Amino acid sequence: MSETILEEYYIGPAKVIIKEVNNSGYYIVEEPTIDENTKQLVDKVINELYTSNYSNIEEEIVKRTKEAGLPDTEVENVLYIIRKRLLYDKITIPMLDPNVEEIECKGYKVPITVIHRKYSEFSRLYTNIIFDTDDEILKVIEKLAEVSNKAINIARPYMEFTLPEGHRVAATISNEISLPGSTFDIRKFPTRPLSIVWLLKNDMLNELIAAYLWFLLDFKPFLIIVGPTGSGKTTLLNALLGLLNPVNKIITIEDVPEINILSDNRVRFFSRETLNQEYNISLLDLARLSLRYRPDYLVIGEVRGKEIEALIHAALSGHGSITTFHGSSPEDVVTRVTSLLNPDLANLFLQSIWGFIIVGMYKNKRRILRIYEITKSTKYKIIFEYSFSENKYKPDNIEKVIKESTRLRKIGKLYGYSINSLKEELEKRMNFLIELKEKDISDFNEIQLKLKEFYRGKLE
Repeated sequence: MSETILEEYYIGPAKVIIKEVNNSGYYIVEEPTIDENTKQLVDKVINELYTSNYSNIEEEIVKRTKEAGLPDTEVENVLYIIRKRLLYDKITIPMLDPNVEEIECKGYKVPITVIHRKYSEFSRLYTNIIFDTDDEILKVIEKLAEVSNKAINIARPYMEFTLPEGHRVAATISNEISLPGSTFDIRKFPTRPLSIVWLLKNDMLNELIAAYLWFLLDFKPFLIIVGPTGSGKTTLLNALLGLLNPVNKIITIEDVPEINILSDNRVRFFSRETLNQEYNISLLDLARLSLRYRPDYLVIGEVRGKEIEALIHAALSGHGSITTFHGSSPEDVVTRVTSLLNPDLANLFLQSIWGFIIVGMYKNKRRILRIYEITKSTKYKIIFEYSFSENKYKPDNIEKVIKESTRLRKIGKLYGYSINSLKEELEKRMNFLIELKEKDISDFNEIQLKLKEFYRGKLE
């Protein structure tokens, strides 16, 4: 049996070991050793937490730990155990690990699996975390539901909800609709959005593609990011929105809060479902409302229905319109969207859409696979394509991109950019991105400061 340790790191007081065994990846958690005094303190604090109302629980725990005469090194252990007991139970470490993006429970007596951001070459990593009974799984689901103000109801044995941290939970209850029993899947989202620099470093796209898309975004396009579940659609959307001029006003509309951009000029809308359908608020309701807010960009997290109408009207009114769509090709999108619209609006959709960004997985890595522009004859023209045989994007130089891109040349005619000016503009943006990447400037706030300098210089 071949075994290789790939990485070891700590999440709080617990050690995580990433290793490869016979071509499979493993995520092994080594729990901290807790002495009897600490256990007694934890029991006492938990009992008091149930009967008291502290404004800052962690502060109170630190205070109690010091009062009990325990060393400072035990504070982290106490915090970890209490968090584990009250919230996440056996899945505490993957829940706290920022590199884990998905936690999968397929039932009791089956190892939990995780999807790890740094080890995408393994589809998933097997853990040493196992729930021995269905009751154990149910207790975790109950805790997660409780902090999200949701109630478990066996009459409706499945749930979808969002945790206070923004993570998305899907779960089934008992063996009513899943065997052998309860299951859950927790899709975690980074507390801070993954920037364009992170995407460049992880080869989801290259600097030329990023510069091309960024340039288009400045002219308020109508773009749709297309791909299957887990392909990185929302991650790419977040990163591209993070490249916009910081003065632009962005309105985001979602069913589930996934779009995560740290902008002062952002307004967030969410749909609402109630038991009384009269009080439901749909994406379409919010999309219509958003146009009253005079957005520079209207972003719908995921289009599934007639809310596409608002994006079309926004695009025709000069607003930038961006969304994501479950599918694999432009044909998928056009077929499904036009079936939702009357013929006149369907025709307006085809006239207003600028292009499609197709994302997917290749060798367990998320990538932009192709970028299409829509031509006058509503044909789909490939502007960029990932070559699997050569392991690179084509075209790979600015001149070819300008030659292929009808959109770039049209922008040039409308806004007075010569071919040389277009080339210089793309080069300037590429150099900006290369500098960010080389200096490892991936923090959103730092990038925003650099963007302010970029746009200020551009205006001057």
